[in-house]
Amino acid sequence: VIAVMMLQTHGWCLAQRITFSTWTGSDEINITSPQGVLPALDFSQKKRVILPNSEAVSIDLNDNLAVIFELEAPEGYDLTVEVSAPIAFTLLDNPSETIPFQMRMAYNNQSPIDPVSGKLQAVEMPIGFNSITFPVSRNSSGLPAAPPSPEYGGFTRPKTKAFVYFYGSLGPIGNVPTGRYEAEININVSFTTND
Repeated sequence: VIAVMMLQTHGWCLAQRITFSTWTGSDEINITSPQGVLPALDFSQKKRVILPNSEAVSIDLNDNLAVIFELEAPEGYDLTVEVSAPIAFTLLDNPSETIPFQMRMAYNNQSPIDPVSGKLQAVEMPIGFNSITFPVSRNSSGLPAAPPSPEYGGFTRPKTKAFVYFYGSLGPIGNVPTGRYEAEININVSFTTND
């Protein structure tokens, strides 16, 4: 669940944290963030004071403020990341008052050294894409990957990691009234085995 709160005091607004909620229907997929248990897309870290009638505040892929999720899954699987994101945050007491929001996402399945350096080779999704399916580990040889070993007895498929990055923009900020603005973003990660 993602929540954004806007407070207006003496004519200025403070954008607070946007937190994420993740879900997977499989014990074989682990979703963690190197940024801690509750990573946040925090626009107030990017711009300390956000005023009504001002330009959009953006957090880009290469900013340290972009949210990173590490997806660990068995090799040979394709991961599907589905994101439910609004196009605006709404005023808690008056849903007709909004601030535009545009979420962006990218992924890296090329086994980067670390999640931050992985941003350099991340594949950015076009604006408006909220779902992507990709192999958890990219086959760099260009040949089709060998089929995964079937599971039997005590065999456990080795796991590998991919990274998903979230960033975006809040605004432009209109002539918004005082109050708390909220929205929700849900992230669901699932897989297909291609067996």
